[in-house]
Amino acid sequence: MSVAGKYLHKNVEFLDRSGDSSEYAGWSFNGHKNTDKVYTFEEALDLAGRGWYTYGLVAFLILALHGITLDMFGISVVLTGACDMNLTHNQKTILLSTPFAGSIVTAWPWGFAADTQGRRRALAFSLWGSFILSTLSTFSPNWIVLAVLKFGSCGFSSGTQSLGFTLLGESCSQKLRASLIIIVSTSLIITFGSYIVIGYLILNLDVSFDLEFITFSNWRLLNLVFTLPLGLSATLLGFIYESPKYLVNAGNVKKALDTLKNITRRNGGDVSKYPVRRIVLEETKTLRMENVPLWKSLKDQTVPLFQPPLLYKTIQLFYITAVIYSTNNGFFIWLPFVMDTFYSGYNENATAAAGVCDMIVNSNKLDAGMETCVGTVSELVLWMAVAQSSVYTIINIGVFSLSRWKKSVFISLMLFCFACGVVIPAVTDRIASMILLEGFMISCVCISIIFSYYVDMFPTSYRGMAACLGVMVARGSALVGSNLVGSYLDSHCTTSFYAWSFYVLSGVVVSWFLPPDNVKRESQ
Repeated sequence: MSVAGKYLHKNVEFLDRSGDSSEYAGWSFNGHKNTDKVYTFEEALDLAGRGWYTYGLVAFLILALHGITLDMFGISVVLTGACDMNLTHNQKTILLSTPFAGSIVTAWPWGFAADTQGRRRALAFSLWGSFILSTLSTFSPNWIVLAVLKFGSCGFSSGTQSLGFTLLGESCSQKLRASLIIIVSTSLIITFGSYIVIGYLILNLDVSFDLEFITFSNWRLLNLVFTLPLGLSATLLGFIYESPKYLVNAGNVKKALDTLKNITRRNGGDVSKYPVRRIVLEETKTLRMENVPLWKSLKDQTVPLFQPPLLYKTIQLFYITAVIYSTNNGFFIWLPFVMDTFYSGYNENATAAAGVCDMIVNSNKLDAGMETCVGTVSELVLWMAVAQSSVYTIINIGVFSLSRWKKSVFISLMLFCFACGVVIPAVTDRIASMILLEGFMISCVCISIIFSYYVDMFPTSYRGMAACLGVMVARGSALVGSNLVGSYLDSHCTTSFYAWSFYVLSGVVVSWFLPPDNVKRESQ
């Protein structure tokens, strides 16, 4: 199998700077009689303005990311109602791990597809594939089929996060980029509260339909509802254009200009007044793939990320990504179970155990003697989810207002996460310890910030691959984190929190060397 064509270096012609530096940077070709002004890509995006298309793209991305979030994390709520499957603790652990495993296996191919076939085409395969497989998982006759289908659906959806952020970053100007990514992040925080509320309402319904090969119960209905954002976002993708920066990088400048004009029109601008006729990318080297064996294409698209000058950036971002995801997702995927056991432990033995660690240990002992499956989500989990979403939303609004200082904000949030983790084992007050536990997972606010660095720090030719490999690192670390939380927290709770806290602190140290905020430049 091969990719059509061969590698061609696309060398930018020699250019002279012209015009007043206070205006848009212009370039002219030497010896050209009809000197058209040549715009940098960022200038071309700025001139496309903002309007309905920009906000529609944000709305599409929010919906798509809600879909993959529900597909991946919703299973933790779904499984609380799957009493008819008679799941053991080990089977639950496997089912909670399969979404991460699927993302790890497919991240590399999605990165290759994004950089060679386009962001939009890869997104279409990602969204439709995940929607179809996730819908089929609703009718799984046993836990093994459910695990296989969730593995596949999350494998398809793994590309959506990196592809979506890349498409947004390459279709909006740098002035808007940070703000829009924070808006997307804020909406994702609300997802957690919304899926707990939906889970609470549906799991408390009396639903039972005999379909011969399965009984369609409330947890299956919940799983089906969770697939709807994937299907809707896949349908809406038809209204989204390909990344104009990808088109320029691939050598299709004419189509890129047409796309920019269409974006201008849908943003409410006058296309006849759009001045851009020539675009230059401010990157030293770009490549276009043609007639190269598939394996060599994959190699040439990946190896540069692990060689100077990109090697340092790759290691730095991958490590920070691993810290965030193993900490946040590792606890997040188990939170409904932790909250439920915390609640039952408190009711049974409030005087003997008031802190998080003691309560988890005592509640697990109580659970060991229980033979019935409750099949619902307790009100405590519901209200804690709503409270968490509300607080995180407020924090994100604050982060949004400080988007010009994203590095400083990022480090501050990670330091707060570290402080909460260190204090948790020493606190014995029930309410205070739960607040600290929520504070420890505040690193979820940092997810969108770190992925904005994937857009900023890598050249267009390797950005899709870098972001998708970043997702692979994210899911891999989340897989490790969720398994460690599930098997290690109840036996070594205090040690776990201390170890994890200093692990977060190491991420803070590495984050210190991220590119500076350049507030002066952005404010000009």
